[in-house]
Amino acid sequence: MINDMAGTLVLIASSAAAAIGLFAAAQLGIRRDWRTAPATALGVFLLLSALSGIDLILERTGVYAAAPAMTGVLWTSSLFLGPAILAYVVAMTGEPGRGWTPARVGRLAWPAIVAVVLALPFFLLPSRMRLAVYTGEGAGLDGRIGLVQLAFVALFLVVMLGYLAAAFRVLGRHVRRVRDLFSNIEDRTLSWLRVLLLVMLAAWIWGAIKSGLGFGTAQSAWMEFAAATVELCWIAAIGLFGLAQKPIFTVQTETPRALPAQGKYARSALPETRQIEIAGRLEKAMRAERLYRDPLLSLSALATRVAVSPNHLSRVLNDHLGQSFFDYVNRWRVEDAIARIRDGDEPILTIAFDVGFNSRSTFNAAVRKHTGRAPSAFRPEPRPAP
Repeated sequence: MINDMAGTLVLIASSAAAAIGLFAAAQLGIRRDWRTAPATALGVFLLLSALSGIDLILERTGVYAAAPAMTGVLWTSSLFLGPAILAYVVAMTGEPGRGWTPARVGRLAWPAIVAVVLALPFFLLPSRMRLAVYTGEGAGLDGRIGLVQLAFVALFLVVMLGYLAAAFRVLGRHVRRVRDLFSNIEDRTLSWLRVLLLVMLAAWIWGAIKSGLGFGTAQSAWMEFAAATVELCWIAAIGLFGLAQKPIFTVQTETPRALPAQGKYARSALPETRQIEIAGRLEKAMRAERLYRDPLLSLSALATRVAVSPNHLSRVLNDHLGQSFFDYVNRWRVEDAIARIRDGDEPILTIAFDVGFNSRSTFNAAVRKHTGRAPSAFRPEPRPAP
């Protein structure tokens, strides 16, 4: 009875995950930007996630038992979840307007393609044995079933871990890049995606451990329900946040091309005297014109105001001043804000917005980073009444 209830809940969670994946993919398909690289990659990921849910539905509803020859057909699609999520990360953090060419897709997808080729011998097994490998039933009677099942779990885990590691590496490089390009980065770091990737990583590792340990039937049913629920949650979250995420770079504003090319960095370093000159002009412009108060201030906009190239300005900030553009601008904002907090009784949040911050949380974090204290600590103590 308990196992039947758990099985029903697994089926409900998988059905909901498949429905949400298909719905979110359809929403992307009717948007104007559906042909852009990020939308295409996210749409493919959501469709593959939906197929994963449908695969479990077919197994739970007895379709595979009735037609064993179909067993595992949809499973291989899960190997492309990694390339799809990596493609989304690469597209979101790369140059705007760059599309998907066969060569570019091949560079991202080849490990998954190799994994599919390695999995092809599974389809040469007798249908009933394929079903036993897929469901795990009969593993105690035939040791080969358990070994093949573990081989598939290991193959999936290795491929997924490789792609998630690559996605985290791209995201880490992206955070450093946006700190060198923008003065406000709240909606540009893709922090929500990093959290969800960690959830996916934990869920996949747990699934592999659960399969390897071979829990009892009753315990396994509830464990499968927990895993299906977690999968439902991250599919829904990726669909929700992915649909709401705005482009990070646009051809009209800032792009990564404003930064120095790493391969040419050493060969075209600025002379020290030139760096000192640019730093002096920058200091003068920031102090006289209070350019930091513009919440939309970017590296290119500041470079235009001081009449230098974004490339040279970035090198001065990083090499001569030892700061990212984000930290440099926020230091000016913090100094201005602290002076105003000390000198008057304006609301602190009003001051934060006036000096260029977009939210209370980023203002508080910046003040603590640059001073080690909370903004309210700089407010003068009220004088006692006479």
